[in-house]
Amino acid sequence: MELLFLMDPLERVAPDKDTTYALMRAFQARGHSLWFAESRDLSLVGGSPFVVARQVEVRPAPAIFAWLSEPVLREVSAFPVVWLRTDPPFDEAYLEATWILDRVDRSRCLVVNDPTGVRGANEKLYALCFPELCPPTLVSSNRRLVRRFVEEHGEAVLKPPNGHAGSGILFAQAGMRGLDALIEVATAGGSRTEAQAYLPEAKEGDKRILLLDGEPLGAILRVHGPGEERNNLHLGGTAERTALDEADWRIVRTVAPKLRADGLVFVGLDVIGGKLTEVNVTSPTGIQEIEALDGPGACARVVEWTERRAQR
Repeated sequence: MELLFLMDPLERVAPDKDTTYALMRAFQARGHSLWFAESRDLSLVGGSPFVVARQVEVRPAPAIFAWLSEPVLREVSAFPVVWLRTDPPFDEAYLEATWILDRVDRSRCLVVNDPTGVRGANEKLYALCFPELCPPTLVSSNRRLVRRFVEEHGEAVLKPPNGHAGSGILFAQAGMRGLDALIEVATAGGSRTEAQAYLPEAKEGDKRILLLDGEPLGAILRVHGPGEERNNLHLGGTAERTALDEADWRIVRTVAPKLRADGLVFVGLDVIGGKLTEVNVTSPTGIQEIEALDGPGACARVVEWTERRAQR
């Protein structure tokens, strides 16, 4: 089976950490052929999506990949499976890519995650489809409302709704010096900020739960490094072994039906203290850390699911 991976340049891949690379390696090990393209390589030709793609082989370090073909123009629907794994930001170019992929013939080609679902699922705000699962949250550009929220809850995390990888996160406390200036930064130019009540459990880390078609593949606890409040692994955080507790299972059981309905198959839930904080749908990571801590098996499950669901 031929699989097309729409992703960022392979030269940027960290082979021991990157989830997309791990999936490509697993598919290749099962005898499937891999094709690579960037989202900018997509075009509409007479209303049909086409892509300039190259066949690729992933290899052990240091030569982590090798091209097996020259760039070829192909109809996207000719690939039984397309993995949309371009990293955020979700900007105009990303939006255009989802519009093009909307035109894929779904009777011939499976796109993971569904472009319509990805476009409709802001990674910060989608969690608020389930407000009962989330910490107290305000999304606003009104500085008075944001200040009142901070004062009401004592401490809050301010996030740009379109932020990614921990960028733009600010920590606000009632009574702190410069609170108004901090809120001005968070809402500069009339931008909205997502203010969430600070969860003390964040000091112990946040839990990344990877889901496949609404079922957990595994989880890791991401713990921030020295001098850093954010738990992102690329910011010096470390992954620790963890297990799903009853609060986590409640979250999974609640969100899974909507994820399936929206075509969001491969998803990362961020959970702190039993509260859902984000739903990652563009290119969620963590599968290599899960396998390193819990043993192999997660990638194989993704491959087997894809083989069952492929149109041909």
